[in-house]
Amino acid sequence: MTLSLSLQEIAWKRIIFFLLIIIVPNYLVMQLQMVGPIDDRVGIGTALDLIVILPLLLYFFGFRKRVSWILLCGIIFSGVLLANWMIPSHADAHLTYFNAVVVVLEVGVIAFELVLFSAILKRIPLLIKNYQMEKTIHHHFLLSFSRAIQQTFIFQNKRLNKFGFLLRLVATDLAAIYYCLFSWRKKKQASVEHVNSFTFHKDGGYLGVFYMLVHAMVIEIIAVHMMVAQYSHVAAWVVTIFDLYALLFIISDYKAIRLSPVILSNKGIHFQKGIRQYGFIEWNTVKGIMENKKSPEEVKQDRASVELALHGLEREQLPFVIELNRSMEINQVFGFKKSVERLYVKVDDPYAFRDKVNHYLGM
Repeated sequence: MTLSLSLQEIAWKRIIFFLLIIIVPNYLVMQLQMVGPIDDRVGIGTALDLIVILPLLLYFFGFRKRVSWILLCGIIFSGVLLANWMIPSHADAHLTYFNAVVVVLEVGVIAFELVLFSAILKRIPLLIKNYQMEKTIHHHFLLSFSRAIQQTFIFQNKRLNKFGFLLRLVATDLAAIYYCLFSWRKKKQASVEHVNSFTFHKDGGYLGVFYMLVHAMVIEIIAVHMMVAQYSHVAAWVVTIFDLYALLFIISDYKAIRLSPVILSNKGIHFQKGIRQYGFIEWNTVKGIMENKKSPEEVKQDRASVELALHGLEREQLPFVIELNRSMEINQVFGFKKSVERLYVKVDDPYAFRDKVNHYLGM
C-alpha cells in the first residue's frame, strides 16, 4: 500500500469506464429526469452510487497496485460533492446522513494529519540541515529537497514512511511559490570546480510560447471569472483561485528553467526541467551519447525517455541522445515518477555538452 504513484500504475481506461457507467446514468436520471419524476428513494440510490460504489470501484480496480486509504477518503469526499450537486433538492432528504458520515471521516483524517504534522514540525531543523548538505551534491532545488525529505523523515513505523510522498508533492507547490515570488534576483547556477552547467532555454522559441501562455491565462482568468460570476460568486472565486495557481505554475516553471541548467559533475548528470521533471543520472549508468536520428514525432512517441529540451510552436530536431545501460527512475510534477532509458538533449551549446559528456565517460 503506497501513496507514491507513477502514471503507468494508473489504469486510466478502467477509471474512465467506471466514471461513465456510474455518473452518466445518474446524471440522466437526476438532472434530465429521463425516467420520470424522482423522489427520495431514487436520490438515495444515486447517493450510494456516487459516495460508496464509485469510490470503491476506483480504489480497488483503478490502480495497478494497492494505494493508500487516504486516497480513498479523497475519492469519497469528491463523491459527496458530486452527489450534492447532482441530486435535486426535492430528492436529497437522505443525503444529510451521508454528509454527516463524511464530515466525521474528514475530521478523523484531519486529526491524523495534525498528529503527523506535529512529528514533521519537530524535524524541520534537521530537514534544513539535510537540504543544505544535499544542495552541494545535487545542485537543484527539487532533487535536493526530495533527498533531504528521504533522509529526514524516516520513522520506526514503516507505514509512516510512505507519507514522505506527500512532502514530495508539497515540494512542487513550494517550488512554484519560490521560483515565482522569491527568485527574481537570483542568478543561474554558476560553474564551479568539477561542475559544468549548460543552459537550454536561450536557443529556441519557448520564450514566445511562455509569453503567449501568460497572456492567454490572464485573459482567461478575467473572462471566466466574469462568466461564472453571473451564476455564483463563490464558484467564480474558486475557479479564479485555480486559474491563478495555473498562472503561478507557468511563471515559476519558466523561472526554474532559467535558473536550473543541466549540470555535469564528476558524479553524473543533474537536471531539473522547470518544475516539471528532475533527476540525477550517474555516469556508470550511461552507455554513451550519440547523434539522434529520430524525427521530432518519433521522439515524442518514445515513452521511455525524457527530453532535456524546450520547443517553440513547432517541435525541433534534437541533436543528441544519451543512452542508458539500464532503466532509471526520474521524478515528475506532483510526486509522480517515470522510468527512462534515454535522454534526448538540446542545450544551447550542444557540441560542448557532447564533448564534456564524452570526457566524463573517458571516451
